[in-house]
Amino acid sequence: MSPSDLAEPSAAPRAAPDFLLPPRAYYAADWYEWEQATLFGARWALVAAADELTEPGDYVTATVGRAPLVMLVGHDGELRAFHNLCRHRGMVLLNGSGRVERSVNCFYHQWRYALDGALEVVPQRKDQFPGLDVDDWGLLPASVAVWEGLVFAHPDPAAPPLADTLRGVPEHLGSHHPGLLRQVSVCRLEARCNWKLFVENHVDVYHLWHLHASTLGDFDHTRFEHVQTGPNWASYEPLKHGDLAGAALTRGTDQIGHLDERDRHGIGAHLVFPNLMMATAAEFFATYVAIPQSPGTSLIELRMRAEAGADAEAITDAALSFIHEDIRACEAVQRAVTSPAFRVGPLALDHERPIESFHSSVLAGMGPTAPMAPGGVR
Repeated sequence: MSPSDLAEPSAAPRAAPDFLLPPRAYYAADWYEWEQATLFGARWALVAAADELTEPGDYVTATVGRAPLVMLVGHDGELRAFHNLCRHRGMVLLNGSGRVERSVNCFYHQWRYALDGALEVVPQRKDQFPGLDVDDWGLLPASVAVWEGLVFAHPDPAAPPLADTLRGVPEHLGSHHPGLLRQVSVCRLEARCNWKLFVENHVDVYHLWHLHASTLGDFDHTRFEHVQTGPNWASYEPLKHGDLAGAALTRGTDQIGHLDERDRHGIGAHLVFPNLMMATAAEFFATYVAIPQSPGTSLIELRMRAEAGADAEAITDAALSFIHEDIRACEAVQRAVTSPAFRVGPLALDHERPIESFHSSVLAGMGPTAPMAPGGVR
């Protein structure tokens, strides 16, 4: 008889977690649009690494919710964020990333902006725009913040502190300090699944024994530790036998020099709600964001940080080894969600409980006017 069979009769069993979202949350257009407006419109989003924005004129563009933004280093060396829209006719000004020399120019009518966002030149201004005050028509500001070498942007120029979004996660990173590392690679992967399926998979402890039996089988899932910090989530698990050199996730490249003994012999998985995931290991610090593209597709943006001399290809392959497995599983669920027979069965008592917490945060963020399914179920 196991110890659990000897529990006191008066001890009330813990209720199993619930799967709170209906199938339509993964395919319905109205649900997707409401998420874009409520979960992704007014939030901090990871957009770049500080390594990419070091010299005057360096820029990176990103779309946060429905807002195209540009992060731009001024001639004074200050990093600023703006809405990536010309104030004349609303054209997107810059694409991708790179460096501009002196100014940001709109290709449509050649309105020209300084690197601090000020409007400098309006062609034919004297006769076609009499009385125009250029001081009133600079680029619209947004917010930018840097945490541990990671650059975040927010569409609101008066955004709340980034620390509110990161809530609890930095305190559970142990000895990991990504700001002491360099970004060594960036990968973008297409996933034919709703973004929430990928996040649910990330916080699902149960699948580690099974889906990742080879890639993560060297870690002791029975000693998995995880904690919910508001809408965010953090976790850690150690190696089974402490043999780092023999672990499948280890590719023999440079270990992170500043880690303590615990973090050299374990891995972490973390979530910054709604869609920023992190993975920590002896050789790398990875972030991967599930960026919604449509109700049934996502873009997984993976950024790898490591010591300057690390083998970038090796550590990227290490992370991709389990991410590809995750994508395959999520795509298989996505193919089924529109079936009339689709149902989610019972969830694991402890190992899938973080999914319930994630769903609660999604529903709270969408608010009481979120799209309703027939029968009044969201």
